[in-house]
Amino acid sequence: MRYVKKYRSILAYLLIFAFIIQFSTGLTVSADFVPVVDKIYSEGVYMVNLDTDVVIYAKNENKRFYPASITKIMTAIVVLENCPDLDSSVRVGYDSTNEFWEGDPNKAGASNAAFEAGQTNLTYRDCLYALMLVSACEAANILALNLCGSIENFTTLMNATAKRLGCTGTHFSNTHGLWEAENYSTPYDMYLISRYAYDRVPGFMEICDTYSYDFPPNVHNPEGYTMFTTNQLITPSSDFYLDYVHGIKTGSIDEYYDDAGTHPGGRSLVTTAQKNGYTYLLVTMQAPFYNDSGEKYQYSALDHYNLYEWAYKSFIYQEVISKGEICTELDVLQGEEDRIQLVADSDFTTIIPSDLAEDKNGPIQRKRTLNFDEVIAPVKKGEILGKMDIVYQGEVVKTVDLVAAKSIERSQIAYLADRAKSLTETSWFSPLLMLLIACIFINIVLMTVRRRRLIQEARRNERLRRRKNAGR
Repeated sequence: MRYVKKYRSILAYLLIFAFIIQFSTGLTVSADFVPVVDKIYSEGVYMVNLDTDVVIYAKNENKRFYPASITKIMTAIVVLENCPDLDSSVRVGYDSTNEFWEGDPNKAGASNAAFEAGQTNLTYRDCLYALMLVSACEAANILALNLCGSIENFTTLMNATAKRLGCTGTHFSNTHGLWEAENYSTPYDMYLISRYAYDRVPGFMEICDTYSYDFPPNVHNPEGYTMFTTNQLITPSSDFYLDYVHGIKTGSIDEYYDDAGTHPGGRSLVTTAQKNGYTYLLVTMQAPFYNDSGEKYQYSALDHYNLYEWAYKSFIYQEVISKGEICTELDVLQGEEDRIQLVADSDFTTIIPSDLAEDKNGPIQRKRTLNFDEVIAPVKKGEILGKMDIVYQGEVVKTVDLVAAKSIERSQIAYLADRAKSLTETSWFSPLLMLLIACIFINIVLMTVRRRRLIQEARRNERLRRRKNAGR
């Protein structure tokens, strides 16, 4: 009896241990394009389709250039974000124009809006239009001095804003963009700055997309006067006029001077375009100021004209994947259903060359990656079970999550059957089974021995009883 209890205890512990192991594992469910134009004259270019954030063309986008008057885009941002009343008056002092007359050849001949020291009828709004339309350098200083008290304080705000926007190759040392060694930026940074102004700064595009503006009278213009934009892309009489282009800012330095001597300058230009539901932003920097004959020429305007015409003729939108689209299926274990569909969790539309749109084996490919070969129920609707990489010319341009299209509950029958099946497939099942058989065999032997002993004891007791009765 003592041996039987001992082996029964061993058998119970072995079975408990086996089930602990079994149920403590395995329960977790889980580019840019090549433009078809004769020549691009600008040394730095960054062109983006704003609807899809696809870079259409980039050239030296992270190289530092002297931005010239496209610096004034940041000047306008700082004013529009910090001036509480654009229609309030500004002070016009000599401190806003002195630097242009102090003998620095890089500051001589600065563009201006004919404002006069002592003039009392100008507002912040007037100065912003002068800044963005006619590239008035004195207007930039007037705005800075009235808003911040000093040029230094104002440029500190300019640089802080650039840093906030993610610019890493930009530093502003003045408000207007006239040449200084520490006033520089990159095409990509100017895109970040311009995109921010376009998207987030109320009133910015209204100002920079204006063709002409009427300024109040002063001593030399007692009847008031009208000035016009320097942007050839929005000037109807220009050879580069495009009626779908809007803003933003021109910039030009014919030449600049430092300790090493005289250097050729260049032209910069930032514009946007909207046509047929397509929106672009284009930054160009360091286009030649003169042609081969030594005459001034608008090479930056030519680049914008050609790049926009090329883009609008060459690209269309294509829906690559739509939200809810069935992308694949997975096996489901222990579930009330055996298969589950995986669908795209979001849409993705991009822009591609129109001649490739119908090519099923074209530049845009879909690469599917699943988190599991199979899943274990329960599965919740919307559970992320994989991803779809959208690949263009070998580069991943978008990743879309693949999620469960519906919920699938656990089937208790399937669950128990699967557990039983998996139990038999473990490496220790056979040894455990042999041990169990051995324990059962020993238990049978012990029970047989015990039964024989009980029978023998019963027979002995019966004989003793008979003898006792016979003695009476």
